[in-house]
Amino acid sequence: MRVSLAIVLSALLAVPVWAAPAPPASAQSQTAASVPSAALPPVAAPSPPSLPRCAEDSEGAACVWGRVEGFDAGSIQLHGLSIELVGITVPGRKDLCGNRVSREDFDCARPTRKKMADLVRGGVACEIVDVASGQLWGRCHTLDGDLGRLLILAGVARAAKDGPYEEPQLQAINAKRGLWAPEIILPRDWDAAKRKATDN
Repeated sequence: MRVSLAIVLSALLAVPVWAAPAPPASAQSQTAASVPSAALPPVAAPSPPSLPRCAEDSEGAACVWGRVEGFDAGSIQLHGLSIELVGITVPGRKDLCGNRVSREDFDCARPTRKKMADLVRGGVACEIVDVASGQLWGRCHTLDGDLGRLLILAGVARAAKDGPYEEPQLQAINAKRGLWAPEIILPRDWDAAKRKATDN
């Protein structure tokens, strides 16, 4: 009878019958007291991930930073604002590229959006440098650096005419990165930019 009562009680209390009894409270405090505090590693609260911030001497009149809410190949949404990246040109949604190896066409902006996703994952800081026709234009930075420059160096964006990124574009073309790879058939305007950069 005692065994069946113990089984019923353990089922009701969710304690297995074969569990060892808990040590008395005085024994627990002695065990904790016997471990020197120097042997225990300090417990640190996890630090929040750092976000890029705007520089004190930013050229823009306004600056916003934080986690990106959405993005496209050449723009980001941050705190409800749509910000176009200044100094770069990205493939349009209707631009088709070809691949000489696979003989398939693809959306030229797809590699740009993929690279953008990788770069903005940790947040951005954008200096608003211009407002034209209701559109905000900004120079944005990630923890890795200038977002426009990084996209151009990866070969998934072009330097805008008279923009600050001609040198990174030449580096990407010479290294055959991204859309500048030899197996990629570019849209006409990108091909013209490639010829112009390599002729100089």
